[in-house]
Amino acid sequence: MKQRIVLSALILIYILSNCGSDKQTLNNFLPNATGTDSEMLIVMDSSKFKKKLGRSVINVFGENIYGLPQPEPYFDLKYIRPKNFNNILKFAKNIIIIFTLEGDSPSSKLLRNEFNQNSIEKINSDTSLFMMIKKDQYAIGQEILYLFGKNDQVLLDHIKKNKEKLRTYFERRVIKKVNKKNISNTNKNISKDLMKRFGYNITVPAGFSIAKLDSQFVWLREIDPEIEKNIFIYFENYVSNEIFYKKNIEDFRRKISLKYLRDVENPSIYMTYQKELPFMKTEVNFKEKFSIETRGLWKLSDISGGGPFLSYTFVDKNSDKLYYLEGYVYAPGSKKRDLMREIYSILWSFKI
Repeated sequence: MKQRIVLSALILIYILSNCGSDKQTLNNFLPNATGTDSEMLIVMDSSKFKKKLGRSVINVFGENIYGLPQPEPYFDLKYIRPKNFNNILKFAKNIIIIFTLEGDSPSSKLLRNEFNQNSIEKINSDTSLFMMIKKDQYAIGQEILYLFGKNDQVLLDHIKKNKEKLRTYFERRVIKKVNKKNISNTNKNISKDLMKRFGYNITVPAGFSIAKLDSQFVWLREIDPEIEKNIFIYFENYVSNEIFYKKNIEDFRRKISLKYLRDVENPSIYMTYQKELPFMKTEVNFKEKFSIETRGLWKLSDISGGGPFLSYTFVDKNSDKLYYLEGYVYAPGSKKRDLMREIYSILWSFKI
């Protein structure tokens, strides 16, 4: 059954809503949302989907993630015609509904009918309004993003301008689920040992063990027959900020790998990185510390293995230490997107 949406009453609640806000069950009789956290339904007029407006939405949510060995998008998209958006599909976890006041096709009219006349007038008069989030509208654990505009070009401009914000909203939603999974089953003994030895804490999921440990370095890894997950943490006295410039992070990482990340059975084999894919470096706020986030591909020096990695380099001013945190996976023949989301979640649990 359609729900009439009064935009003016919801705009302050849902526009750019806080990603960390708690979910509220609006109706105890609603079913649970279906599908995976990485699946996303796109509902819009087919004629608009085939043009710039549809391409822009795909560019936001279907763009390939940098630093993976094979092309993998942020989200697995599925286009749905408005007339086919039935009760079963309405239970999906992630849905994006797009429409503008431009166009008189049956699909456009059908989507606009979700909004009352007062809301339509606001969209027409205030071109700064372009999005709204609805939680648990048809199912528990569901997020629906409404994207709308006076005309196609106005909405297209908003989508291009807010590309990172729109994608980050749903990406954080996925990471939140991963965090919950990691926290629910942890190796508390290792976490306590690291806190006692080094004065920092990190969530260590069950299955991880300590592969190597010394006064400045710890290597955590989880190995099964097909997949290997790795986290390592290194620190040293902070001397200069030169590491944050040019190719010094690459050199710094090489120094760590040459000393610590060698094959146990054949020490001549060590970890390096694939120069064919340049490091992507981004300045980020990592736990209130200026940090360089780095994404790229690692490989063994004998080219017998490789995969994606994610790292953070920052300085802790209280201890005057330079930290380097990295997570990487080895999963030949498997997709890496969800594995790297687990790595991201673990790294961001780090706290001094």
